[in-house]
Amino acid sequence: MSVPDPSIRALYARLEEVLGAEHADTLMTRLPPPPDELAKKADVDRQFEAVGVRFDNLEQRFDGLEERFDRLEHRVDRIEDRFDRVDQNMHHMFEMMQKQLKTNTTMMVTSMTALTAIYGGMLVAFVA
Repeated sequence: MSVPDPSIRALYARLEEVLGAEHADTLMTRLPPPPDELAKKADVDRQFEAVGVRFDNLEQRFDGLEERFDRLEHRVDRIEDRFDRVDQNMHHMFEMMQKQLKTNTTMMVTSMTALTAIYGGMLVAFVA
C-alpha cells in the first residue's frame, strides 16, 4: 500500500507491526480521507447535476426508441394486413380452381361418354 503522508505512513508501519500487512491494509482502506480531501456540497451538487443531465439524455434516447418501436409496430401491422389479403386471395383462387376442376372433369366425362356412344354406334353399324 502506498502512503504519501509521513504521519499516516508511520501509523501504517505500526499497524503492520501489530496486525500484519493484510490487516493493516484492510484497516487503512476503511479509514475516511483527510478533511482537505472531503467533497464539498458544491462538488456533490455538480455530480448530481451531471447525473441528472445524463438521465435526461437517456430519457430522450428512450423516447426516441419508443417512437421507433411504435413506427416498427405500425409497419408490422401493415405487413400483417397485406398477408391477410394475400391469404384471402389465395383462398379465393383455390375455390375458383376447385370449381374449374369440377367443370373440366364434368366436361371430360361427358365428352368421353359421347365419344364412347359414337364409337359404339359406329361399331354396331360396322358389324351389322
